[in-house]
Amino acid sequence: MAELKKICFFTIALVKGGAESQMIKLALFFKKKGYSIIIIQALPQNDFIDILAENNIKTHLYKYNSFKGFSELFSFIKSESPDLLISFMFGANLAARTVKWKFGIPLITSVRTSNISKLYELLYRVSYKMDDYTVFNSPIVLEDFLRRRISRSKTSIFIPNAVSLTKNENQKSKPLIFTLISIAHFRSAKDYITLFKAIKILKEKGIQIKLLVLGKTFGQIWPGQTVKNLEIENEIEFKGYVANPQSYMATVDGLVLSSLWEGTPNAVLEAMANKLPVIASNIPPCKDLIENSGCGFLFNVKNPLDLSLKIEILMALSESEKQRLGQKGYQYVKEHYGENKVYKQWESLIYKIL
Repeated sequence: MAELKKICFFTIALVKGGAESQMIKLALFFKKKGYSIIIIQALPQNDFIDILAENNIKTHLYKYNSFKGFSELFSFIKSESPDLLISFMFGANLAARTVKWKFGIPLITSVRTSNISKLYELLYRVSYKMDDYTVFNSPIVLEDFLRRRISRSKTSIFIPNAVSLTKNENQKSKPLIFTLISIAHFRSAKDYITLFKAIKILKEKGIQIKLLVLGKTFGQIWPGQTVKNLEIENEIEFKGYVANPQSYMATVDGLVLSSLWEGTPNAVLEAMANKLPVIASNIPPCKDLIENSGCGFLFNVKNPLDLSLKIEILMALSESEKQRLGQKGYQYVKEHYGENKVYKQWESLIYKIL
């Protein structure tokens, strides 16, 4: 470790999403270990500006879509001379590979989902052997990349997401109306339409329910318009981006995630860490977590009726049964996704490279 002084992280933008949050956690961990940390981002958004400033971690913005931008990036890398590159997200992985090609700096890329565009897959196919190691946060995605021959088995490693376990053991203050929370930005993959339609079905049955939605709309008007058209304005509360969702999770009955696809769903892991029952779409990563832990229910993808029925099942459970589901999720996350265990895996990987 004495030889390693500087790690350069690559990402697209520091928007608070699952991959970005994991990257920041990792950067903070290594910063506290005494490493010098730099974060290189392609887009200017930064939801982590305060915590990065508090920990004296600097960022560098480069233009990824021009020759001049890469020329400036190369000059920056040359001046900083990092000992290791770690990149998150497909576009950032490709940018980091150009730096590896130019300077020969060891590189760890991180893959968070198998949903890769045809262009990126083509670029991956001709460049994946440049990685010293590729870290996957899902064994399902790892197997898919190996099957597609865009990763190497001997350098492909599964390291799960790191999850902070709640330390609050106090009894939750329950809302008067059954309340669910959804934590996801308004991207098409999150399929909020199905979730909103499910809430509409429950309302038409005369079932009282509240849904708290935590996530950026990115200025889109369709979320509010959809809720208005479905006449569920009183059932939905848009909270926008929330830096600390734990404060909301402490006062709700469960989490719902309606995604069409995920890598490893951080929202589900955070709910489990906060002892919440979970309802999620029946996609491989969610199925793996929920069936292995027994923390909740799966519904058929893009099926609002099935989702509404699963919500009714959760609502019908006694308080002790809901707590039992939450405890199962908590124990599973503690065993498989605890921060100390995950960061030791990252440390071991870095020692192996250097």
